Amino acid sequence: MPRARPGAPERAPKGWTNLPSPSGRGQLRVSRGFVSRDLAARDLYVWRPDGVDDDAPLPVLYMQDGQNLFDARLVPFGVAWEADACLSRLIDAGRIAPIMVVGVACTHERFAEYAPALILEQLAAPARQAILDAWPGAPKSAAYARMLVEEIKPLIEEAFATSPGQAGAFLAGSSMGAVAAAELLARYPETFAGAAMLSAHFSLLPVTETEPLPAGFAEDVARAVGVFARRHMPRAGSHRLWLDRSALSIDRFYPPSHAALVGALSALGYVEDKDLRVRVYGGVGHDEGAWRERLDEALAFLLAPFPI
Repeated sequence: MPRARPGAPERAPKGWTNLPSPSGRGQLRVSRGFVSRDLAARDLYVWRPDGVDDDAPLPVLYMQDGQNLFDARLVPFGVAWEADACLSRLIDAGRIAPIMVVGVACTHERFAEYAPALILEQLAAPARQAILDAWPGAPKSAAYARMLVEEIKPLIEEAFATSPGQAGAFLAGSSMGAVAAAELLARYPETFAGAAMLSAHFSLLPVTETEPLPAGFAEDVARAVGVFARRHMPRAGSHRLWLDRSALSIDRFYPPSHAALVGALSALGYVEDKDLRVRVYGGVGHDEGAWRERLDEALAFLLAPFPI
């Protein structure tokens, strides 16, 4: 089968519609209104790079908040991650092998779907109640993880040529989407090879900076994050993790929980700048523009061939 010209439209698989790739690179498709067994309907986006036969299997990067990845017109804040441009640069430079992206859009139940049940169950009652009051509804992270692994992943594998096994699947997200990526990896460590967690909101609150917090909230959350990682995250050896935060906005509340996570991961055998990379970005805040600017660095580390 001949390879596609950069940006050339190809016939979309059944149930998928071609979209213009904002960068002019690769093939972007959407499946509208995917219906899960347990959760609200959402759109799914798939991007495949240039120069790859349709039947050539590719590893897959599953990204949360999929509506924010490509087209800035779909983003409430007017700035997209520009994942198509990022991955095209990395592939062109030979820093990573060709890979496809699956963007899983969020819904009106975003906080409930991304709320990390495996962390919340480690919290003292006052801290847990403060979170439940701020994010109405019981956490649905188990159902979200199950949807991605048992419903979306098979759907993608049926429609597109994908690489088999753990080494062919990765996760990424920002803010609460980064926390969701961590819980997905914790629940399905044999399914995914790693996760990029940008501005990972392991502090859980504040979000608006107006929420009432019980005494000792930050300390309790940091303790719970550490317990979560020690009990549920995979030991080092076949996974790679990227963790970052900005210095401004709500990211300034992240140091205790991030330190707890890094400490627990180190106890599991992860070594910084080998299979774990931790970064802090000064002068920027909690927004798509900041994440877009460091996405190249995050994905170059996450997706580099093993071993580093």
